[in-house]
Amino acid sequence: MNPLCTQIHYLLSPKSVVIVGASADYSKFTGRTVKYVLRHRYPGKLYAVNPTRTEISGIPCFPSVKDLPEAVDTAFIQIAAKGVPGVIEQCIEKNVKSIIIHSAGLGESGEEGKKTQERIKAQIREAGIRVVGPNCAGIVNMTESMILSPIACYEIDDLPAGRIGLISQSGGLTGAYVSRAADRGIGFSYVISTGNEMDLGVSEFAHYLLRDEHTDAIAIFLEALRDVNLFREVAVEAMNRRKPIVVLKVGRTEVGARAAASHTGALTGADTIYDAFFRQYGIVRVETLEDLFEVPALFCKAKPPKGRNVGIITTTGGGATIVLEAAAQAGLQFPPPSDSAIREATAFLPSFAAKSNPMDVTMSGAGGGFKKGLELLMKDDTFDMIVGVVGTSSQFEPHLGVQPIVEVCKDATKPLVAFCNPNAADALRLFEKNGIPSFRTPESCGRALGYLVKYGEALDGFNRGKGQQRTADPDSPNAAKALNILVTSGQILTEYDSKRVLSTYGIAVTREKMTGDVEQAKQAAKEIGYPVVMKVMSADIPHKSEAGVIKLGVPSESELVAAYGELLAKAKRFKADVRIDGVLIQEMAAKGVELIIGMKRDASFGPVIMFGLGGIFVEVFKDVAFRVPPISLSDAREMIGEIKGEKLLNGYRGMEKMDCEAIASTLMSVAGLSLDLGEEIRELDINPLIVYPQGKGIRVVDALICR
Repeated sequence: MNPLCTQIHYLLSPKSVVIVGASADYSKFTGRTVKYVLRHRYPGKLYAVNPTRTEISGIPCFPSVKDLPEAVDTAFIQIAAKGVPGVIEQCIEKNVKSIIIHSAGLGESGEEGKKTQERIKAQIREAGIRVVGPNCAGIVNMTESMILSPIACYEIDDLPAGRIGLISQSGGLTGAYVSRAADRGIGFSYVISTGNEMDLGVSEFAHYLLRDEHTDAIAIFLEALRDVNLFREVAVEAMNRRKPIVVLKVGRTEVGARAAASHTGALTGADTIYDAFFRQYGIVRVETLEDLFEVPALFCKAKPPKGRNVGIITTTGGGATIVLEAAAQAGLQFPPPSDSAIREATAFLPSFAAKSNPMDVTMSGAGGGFKKGLELLMKDDTFDMIVGVVGTSSQFEPHLGVQPIVEVCKDATKPLVAFCNPNAADALRLFEKNGIPSFRTPESCGRALGYLVKYGEALDGFNRGKGQQRTADPDSPNAAKALNILVTSGQILTEYDSKRVLSTYGIAVTREKMTGDVEQAKQAAKEIGYPVVMKVMSADIPHKSEAGVIKLGVPSESELVAAYGELLAKAKRFKADVRIDGVLIQEMAAKGVELIIGMKRDASFGPVIMFGLGGIFVEVFKDVAFRVPPISLSDAREMIGEIKGEKLLNGYRGMEKMDCEAIASTLMSVAGLSLDLGEEIRELDINPLIVYPQGKGIRVVDALICR
């Protein structure tokens, strides 16, 4: 066990515990912790600290931590915030191995609370003690009956242990998960509330659960990641171990995003980055509270299917249709049964029953039709997974559809899931007891199948070498050349200097020359060849079209001379004290498909890469894909495939196929550049990037780098 896991082990599996601030009044939070730890029969040594008592509910009670008869594994602190630093000092003196701070009123509650929390943080760092909290709802180890939490859901006597490790940044919501899941017979291995994450947080606990033998899937309620780098390592290891991570991330809407100079900066919100990160590392992002235990419960029971074909058998056509539509939105497919299966179904189903997909047996299920149809779909090679949809009969006549699903599941050769009446509590618990994934809504059933398929596809992609990523190399010759250009530039680079940086990484740019007067411009145009493009280069004018300081398709020397003075005049009218580096004379690039590649540096994730349709379309359609470097070639290809405009690149309606490999290579180069140059580049836009037919490459027509 590595050092981090050893430290967390004392929190999650302590052999001895002290509850600081314990109360005999079970109506209080401080008393409920005592109540639940006793009610669920914690097997280890248990002590309490309360200066007014010698025992609480049979637990030996002491005036302070320093008076304990031994150094315990874990201290659970639930006293007023102002008293916490003193208790921490006593824990350090007594060699307590780990601490859970339930106390609120610290980092989340004003300047005084923040100062107290920083003081505690300094204490524990110096002592090397690991802490969860403050302001957390405690830690629960279901496999060892260790309940250190005052949340009311632990009033439930028969809490089922399960194979899902739950980590939540919301303490109160842990109760909602535990109670809702327990009602279905779904259990957790651990329930971990991280609170303010002063020390240990989501990433550290996920690191531990990956290695835990009692946990098959990790469920996370997430507000924000504190340690992105550790979580990235966890995500990669989770793919290697084939242990799924399911996340409910709140904060899809972002209000008041900072204005950015580049298109990429304007389009890259915090939630967009999380989405890209999760997709890149095979992390399953779900939508609802119910999803956060139903989906990992599915992963604990079913392996990803071989394909996307779903077969549905039902006693209620409407319910099956809702399942189908939700799964179809997730990209799953619903082919008809094989001809032989239809012939067999016709032999035992009445004429009014649907023999297609969904196979609707209606009330003919009473004669064993549901079970026969289910067995038929299960052996039909057309389907990769099967859904049994049972209506009201699941509550009142479970022998019609529920029992057949249980019986067929024993010999199932492919994933089999069930949706039934949400009020059919007995049926839902029966499904859980027999290892059958079940869902309370048809929408969640369809979505969950999509998650299972996409997780399997992510695993396949990872195993095919998706993990082969180009990492940072700040000492490379390319980085040195680019840095020489950057150190002589201002905060915003001109197009000319931006392209020079890109060129150091082998990215193809237009043929062009910077000129300081008309004579130099005339000579440059002769060398490049008419028609040419003329652009005023000024860091004060990052968006040249808006200022009117660009002229396309200049056909001759006479028009070049006339345009030269006109463009400079426009630049001076745009801004009185404008700084002008010169006029760029550029080749008129041949037509192709206009794209954009961009990069924005995020405070938490570092560089984020964007790809999509370029030109004006990036603003109109916002048809873009994102990834967080380091990326692999597989990631780059996936980005291309994710945008709706991908059809334009792959020969839509007789059009030539574009050079997608050149695009992917450019994405890899931009990702490498962003890693190598680190904080030197804040934002980057390549817009437009023109891609040509297969084998003819790409060309950067315009670029903008912000430092």
